[in-house]
Amino acid sequence: MQRLAFLSAVIGLSLLCSGPEVGAATQVRRVLIRTYQFSVLPMPGWRTGTDKDGMPIFVNFPWSKMQPQLRLPKGGAIVNLVAWDSLLRRHGDESLTGWAHLDAVNAEPGTVISQNVDALPPAEIAEAILLSFDEATFGPNDQQQHEMNAYWTFRLKKFSAHLSYIVGDPRGREYEDALRHLVLSVRPL
Repeated sequence: MQRLAFLSAVIGLSLLCSGPEVGAATQVRRVLIRTYQFSVLPMPGWRTGTDKDGMPIFVNFPWSKMQPQLRLPKGGAIVNLVAWDSLLRRHGDESLTGWAHLDAVNAEPGTVISQNVDALPPAEIAEAILLSFDEATFGPNDQQQHEMNAYWTFRLKKFSAHLSYIVGDPRGREYEDALRHLVLSVRPL
């Protein structure tokens, strides 16, 4: 009997310590946003952090390379998830369209593209908007960034995901696809 217990303990310990085999499929852990009762899948290869409100931030570079004043390193991109409830109230239209319009105020003229997205039932997203623009620059040392933002309503609350990357980055389409997949991955807890 003791031998059987010892053998069970050794097998259990070896399974616990062995970890996954090289090449074995591993389960991706969803990022939980408990305050708002939903989760998202992290973007493969991106690092995940949280802001002061507990909302996720994703970057495709080491955190140590973040520069002051939100300047991105070459080839860098960042995605911030934002809850409307966490923002200081702004006067004006409080619809998703109004929020998108307020975010595009600093856009370079002629670069704004906006489109409505059909409801996404698996994610319980009732309404969604994609907005894309280049930020205006105000001096020769400004870093011009491109933004693609997704705005959506989930369980009657408004959220957005803001993607920023340097204008002209050849991987821009890849970053935009990652943002789309992030929003499509929204699931209730």
